[in-house]
Amino acid sequence: MNLPIQAVQSPYYGDAFYRTPPPDLPSLLLKERIVYLGMPLVPAVTELIIAELLYLQYEDPEKPIKIYINSTGTSHYNGEPVGFETEAFAICDTMSYIKPPVHTICLGSAMGMAAMLLSAGTKGCRASLPNATIVLHQPKSYARGQATDIQIRAKEVLANKSTMLDILSRNTGQTAEKIGKDMDRLFYLSPEAAKEYGLIDRVLESSADLPRPLPAGVI
Repeated sequence: MNLPIQAVQSPYYGDAFYRTPPPDLPSLLLKERIVYLGMPLVPAVTELIIAELLYLQYEDPEKPIKIYINSTGTSHYNGEPVGFETEAFAICDTMSYIKPPVHTICLGSAMGMAAMLLSAGTKGCRASLPNATIVLHQPKSYARGQATDIQIRAKEVLANKSTMLDILSRNTGQTAEKIGKDMDRLFYLSPEAAKEYGLIDRVLESSADLPRPLPAGVI
């Protein structure tokens, strides 16, 4: 199920005789090196996020990028799968590939694969606002069709789970076995609990609390 990406338009600027075209909100955020993930990880969203990250590296390979996350990952709130785990892996790989430090900030919620992306920010630059919710859960399958297709998809889901556990283990310092056991059921964490778990580094009260990392070439 693909969800449309809609730009929020700001008011026109200028006097009564001449008005410039209204900039769209994502472009204004991009100008400030802010990437906002506010939807489930469907292909169109993944394509946009990756394109923005690559563009911002091209624009300035030293200046930090901020990714604000309020996403249910590859599922809806009701648990219905809407995307594939590979969408999140593609973003995660891009975050590691580019040179600029990547701040990740959770506001609202980061669930499943979105929580994995939250943990994938530059160490020391992963944060959450105080009333956000972070949830770890296993990849989900929406396999349909004949038995062989379902079997193939089941193997893929298990392989993706293993990849997710490896990434989370590397990012948090927890063992893959512990994370896998914690994810047997929905694993809810408050920001403070997520900090203790190693998913984030700090809980923010305001943007003034954001760290100022060293230039990318020094890290």
